[in-house]
Amino acid sequence: MKRIAFLPLLLFALTTTAQITLLKNHKAKARIVLAEDNDVNQQAAALLNRFLGEMTNSKVQGASQKNVILIGEPTDRATEDGFEIDCHDQMLRIKTGGGLGAIYGVVTLLEQYLGVNYWAYETYDCPKMSTIELPAISHAESPAFRYRQSQSYGNADPTFRLWYRFKEPKDIFAANLWVHTFNRILPASVYGKEHPEWYSFINGKRQPGDHSQWCLTNPEVFEMACQKIDSIFRANPGCRTISVSQNDGNNTQCQCPACKAVDEAEGSPSGNLIRFMNKLVQRFPDKEFSTLAYLYSMHPPKLTKPLPNVNIMLCDIDCKREVPLTDNASGQDFVRALTGWSAISDNIFV
Repeated sequence: MKRIAFLPLLLFALTTTAQITLLKNHKAKARIVLAEDNDVNQQAAALLNRFLGEMTNSKVQGASQKNVILIGEPTDRATEDGFEIDCHDQMLRIKTGGGLGAIYGVVTLLEQYLGVNYWAYETYDCPKMSTIELPAISHAESPAFRYRQSQSYGNADPTFRLWYRFKEPKDIFAANLWVHTFNRILPASVYGKEHPEWYSFINGKRQPGDHSQWCLTNPEVFEMACQKIDSIFRANPGCRTISVSQNDGNNTQCQCPACKAVDEAEGSPSGNLIRFMNKLVQRFPDKEFSTLAYLYSMHPPKLTKPLPNVNIMLCDIDCKREVPLTDNASGQDFVRALTGWSAISDNIFV
């Protein structure tokens, strides 16, 4: 572990009346109880015990203590991945709104109330103390973003990832199907020879391939995609979200007469995509379908609005990253796209 200098403390003193004593003179005065014995609550308890141990050279464990830390009780004051910290009358409750709420509640307790800072990959500091008392606390919080992802090296540290509420595609998307999934769902190497009509019509001929797109107006493509998607969800019963999204490559969308007519009516190739996604949602009403707004599909359609269970993953790959979005033409174009999508959807990842 990389350590950072800190100011040593002998006593964690608070100006308000203590409601619970967790440790006194390096001895445990509380015990952890799980409202439900599941993986998330176990991780939350282990995380709390770990840092209390580093702060005081002791851990809150054992069943004889009268002060109770109850982890994982449900709360209606927070949404999924949210939490409530409630401390009074010799009891500390870290409640959950679902998902990873109990863990994020522990992180917030450690950071905001106990002074622990986690800076980077395996790099953190925490105050040293002999006694920990907590005042009355009533703190409820729900995430502003339901999904946060980083490709930082810090993700290799599980605690760093939890601390900053980062998730990975495999945590959310069925079968880890996350962007550029057309060829994973209906591989051209499997279906292209027998069914070239399922793939993009470009320059006067069908062109199946790893980076080709689907002919989204072809009803056979929709039915076969539904069969494959159904099997994917059945194999991943804990997931409700899947990415059904264009392969990488620009200007590779199908330009057959039927697809071209939709693109022209909608003012963007995204129109075909959104019509297709809306049909998928109607076929699988309890699932969520994520699709890219990327390169040729970055701008929203003029006529068709995504249904609520259609997630738009808007990508700024064309933008110049070294200057503000508003200071260059590509950034300004992206802002127009973002403004357009936000006018017709509340379900957008950027």
